Amino acid sequence: MKTNEPSVSKPRLEKVGECLYRYSSNSDHYALVKIAGKQKKNSLATTDKAVAKRKLDDFKRRLGTVDFSVGKVTLREFRDRYLT
Repeated sequence: MKTNEPSVSKPRLEKVGECLYRYSSNSDHYALVKIAGKQKKNSLATTDKAVAKRKLDDFKRRLGTVDFSVGKVTLREFRDRYLT
């Protein structure tokens, strides 16, 4: 049996630009970027779309400097690579 309670919609991400999404419940913006076959999600900590676009560009720039081909490396392996 259905009750007459008002339906509460679940918060969701709404696309507002390329790689830019807005969370419906609090209007915070998020970046969703696919790089090296993996999706990276990051809160941009703003409700302003213009600020979110600038932070998205910064996020993409930071991801561009990360070498994802290395994968998981132990500290010992990292040290050995650095010393050679």
